[in-house]
Amino acid sequence: MANKFHKVCVIGVGLIGGSMALAMRKRHLADEIIGVGRSIENLKTAQKLGAITSWAQNVEDAVQGAELVIFSVPIRSMPGLMKKASGNFMRGAIITDVGSVKFNLIKSIEPLVPSGVNFVPAHPIAGREKSGARYSDPELFKNRWTIITKSKRSSPESIRRIKNLWKALGSKVELMDAKEHDRILAGISHLPHIVAYALVGALLDMDRKTPMLRFSAGGFKDFTRIAESSPEMWADICLENKREIIRAINKYEAQMQRLKKWLEDENGDALKNFFAMCKDVKEKIAKGNG
Repeated sequence: MANKFHKVCVIGVGLIGGSMALAMRKRHLADEIIGVGRSIENLKTAQKLGAITSWAQNVEDAVQGAELVIFSVPIRSMPGLMKKASGNFMRGAIITDVGSVKFNLIKSIEPLVPSGVNFVPAHPIAGREKSGARYSDPELFKNRWTIITKSKRSSPESIRRIKNLWKALGSKVELMDAKEHDRILAGISHLPHIVAYALVGALLDMDRKTPMLRFSAGGFKDFTRIAESSPEMWADICLENKREIIRAINKYEAQMQRLKKWLEDENGDALKNFFAMCKDVKEKIAKGNG
């Protein structure tokens, strides 16, 4: 059972941060939630929706007295914000995040965590391509996986509280090594985004010679939906997890070469068998997320 937090500070009240705050408020898991961000308009929207009870733009003041501090910002922004706030965390506070890359982040954040403060990295595998507090959804994490990758600054009690918090928000929770997390996410999340960006870029080039984008239907629109994600966030993710993403790209390129060879050889049987194998994947994913 999740313990209630008196004061929570959410740094970055976008889709994930806003949804987490709204879900906590809906489930009465926090008395007070203060949001921190650059856009006053976005913070006012979050407060109007009921996700936060107050807001600030100064992270140093906002974290004071907070039992739980949630970083929901682009990965490369977090160390700088940690340095600003490090002298103001209350003793016993738990710092957590929602970032999609863990190994490098943990290495950069651990030295910045003050004595008596806990750092429990976490990653909810949920989201949409929209950003901003107005898209906050208190049910966003329901039946979705959240991965916790403990750090050297994670006490057993802080891990327990973050684990129970995510369960209370509807997530299925898995504890995992940071390197394993990054390897898995490179395949299931980061590579699909790279492929989407590459495909959209290729079609833009083709469209300059032969206008075609206006005829696009469901298949291509699915890729443009993925490519609609935050450029700042995804640039950070790609650079922070570049080694694992490059490995995934290499495997993808090898598969594309096989497909190209089957086309050149007019090997219909190989194509049909491969397509049939891939057709079953969606059902397997649906069962795994059920």
